[in-house]
Amino acid sequence: MSATSLFDASELTAFADKLLAKGVARRAAITMVVKRGAQNVKNDIREDLSSSGNKSIRSIPITYEIKEAPGRITAEIGPSKGGSGSLANIAFFGTVKGGGTHEFYEYGEKELPKLAEHVAKAAVEVV
Repeated sequence: MSATSLFDASELTAFADKLLAKGVARRAAITMVVKRGAQNVKNDIREDLSSSGNKSIRSIPITYEIKEAPGRITAEIGPSKGGSGSLANIAFFGTVKGGGTHEFYEYGEKELPKLAEHVAKAAVEVV
């Protein structure tokens, strides 16, 4: 009697496929939530910068990049490098002569509780 005739692994294989599919769906749902949170932070920063009296500060480009690694989905949000993006340090942190009147980290802190809630929902809803 061969080992293959002793066991029918088709149900186990089907179960493994279901678990894998749910994991992929869960990761996709969480990625979408993180993207939405990053977009919200970007929009808030842009809205704040648009209130500046300085045209160059108003034109600072804000972008975000979603990064995925095993067990981790992150969003990096900030000004583009070069051009008017180089003025971001002055806009957000100022110099010895002044500036720093625009918020930056505060928008991420404001979004974090909502993001955590939506990530938890996305993780549970896929199960």
